[in-house]
Amino acid sequence: MRRILFYVHFNKYNQLSEHVVFQLNEMKPIFEKIVLVSNSLLSQEDLARLPHDIFIQRENSGFDFAAWADGIETIGMAELAQYDSATFMNDTCFGPLYDMMPYYENYEEEAIDFWGITNHRKTKEVAEHIQSYFVVYHQKILQSKTFQSFWENVEVLDDVQEVIEYYETSLTSELIKVGYHYKTILETLDRSTSGMLHPDFSYWNPSVIVQEKVPFLKIKAVQAFKDMTPLVLNELSRQSNYPIKQIYSHMSRYVERPDEKYLLANSYLDLTEVAAQFEQPIAIHLHAFYTDLLPDFFEQFITYKFHFDLFITTDVFEKKAEIEQQLSEFKLKAQVFVTGNVGRDVLPMLKLKDKLANYEIIGHFHTKKSKEADFLVGESWRKDLIEMLVKPANQIVSQFLNQKLGLVIADIPTFFRYNEIVNAANEAKIAPHMNDLWQRMEMNKAIDFTQMATFVMSYGTFGWFRYDALHQLFDLNLTEADIPKEPLPQNSILHAIERALIYISWNNFYDFKISQNQTILTPFIDVKTMNHSQNGPINWDALGGKRALKYLIKKSLIKTRIIR
Repeated sequence: MRRILFYVHFNKYNQLSEHVVFQLNEMKPIFEKIVLVSNSLLSQEDLARLPHDIFIQRENSGFDFAAWADGIETIGMAELAQYDSATFMNDTCFGPLYDMMPYYENYEEEAIDFWGITNHRKTKEVAEHIQSYFVVYHQKILQSKTFQSFWENVEVLDDVQEVIEYYETSLTSELIKVGYHYKTILETLDRSTSGMLHPDFSYWNPSVIVQEKVPFLKIKAVQAFKDMTPLVLNELSRQSNYPIKQIYSHMSRYVERPDEKYLLANSYLDLTEVAAQFEQPIAIHLHAFYTDLLPDFFEQFITYKFHFDLFITTDVFEKKAEIEQQLSEFKLKAQVFVTGNVGRDVLPMLKLKDKLANYEIIGHFHTKKSKEADFLVGESWRKDLIEMLVKPANQIVSQFLNQKLGLVIADIPTFFRYNEIVNAANEAKIAPHMNDLWQRMEMNKAIDFTQMATFVMSYGTFGWFRYDALHQLFDLNLTEADIPKEPLPQNSILHAIERALIYISWNNFYDFKISQNQTILTPFIDVKTMNHSQNGPINWDALGGKRALKYLIKKSLIKTRIIR
């Protein structure tokens, strides 16, 4: 059978999603010829990854129908009529979830005139029609005056609803009117719509798509039913060989913010997957304000199997000799810089831009303490972060062989699972600073942090990252004048940076992963923590350090004495 595919691609960021590469390569064996039409700019490197016989680069106008019409015009009606079937398809779905060849063979044997994936019943707004994201027309239709006249008269329309009315629905209606018959893989005309807000099963009922093993899942359906998505994708992974990770990756990079709940459900880094070691040198930056804590880090550094260059910053020259002495004891080499006591651990790291920019992967840590309650906050926090990010460095760094990975942060430290230190009221004070930071970095993706109740953050700014994933942060060239004086307010630019890292990486089309906290706590603890205060959220800014500690003691959260 001679089959031709007209495939329309569009990505608003002029990027190429892996699900498109997979889709076209899976469909390729079915067709004699593939006409690829892109409504967004494709690089030559990306184009080389896509199977095609004819490529048309065009402006994003007229949506899919104008693009398909351009494809037909390029082929010519006379040549098109020689094919046994023509498939019209776009990249708005994930799939194929199952082998498509049996569908083609079955419908060809049945001698059906045209067929698709899903249809849409008649409503007040639209006529009955095959939904246009995937439709196959057999030769009888390709040679018909109705089909040819339709495509010759397609105009560039700017309103998507007009495209649906004048093209998507009318083509099906015109073909039915002249006696042609169609079928769909999922027949929806008589299917119950109980519980649905709209009778569009491709969009409004992804669970039926999975249950009925429909070979394509609409991207918009994944986006619309966020709370259902993990269940849908888990079920899909049990019955299909489709690479589910492509769904999470596409949604995170191009559709959603990276902190949607269903995306976080897939965010843990699998530390059992130890890839080949990273061959290029890694940079490690350690800010050493508390030099007595250096052994906690040096004991781990000497176990690393990858090559790294160590950069240590501290606040005063008196500590430099002590740092060098401890380096000697552990037989470690490092460049030590005195950067002053402004900007905590963040500004010292940014001051090393000229050094760190030479490395692809960087680890950033600091000697964390909490003066008011180090036994409770600082030590617990620091130990958790070391367990999650410093100890498993060999496994973490190896994962950066995946060029799409931009950032690895720690899970929420145990202390914060028991105590609602970070809450929406406090985060709301930091959000404007995050917006200001975003504008100063001149980011491409739109985001309004003031509309978000909380953020997925790199606690303590600990983490491993690809320099390119966070390069805008370094390019700001922040100075001491940008940082408030100590004692630092709870809504400073440093707090904004701490919370902005995964979003900066997302802006640059990188994935982020979380290194899991090994302390297993039931989620019931989180529920009780979130709802523990009957008097509303605690205002930690008003309480201050010592008063906050006394508050915790008073609430029996700490059963110990204050040592004065």
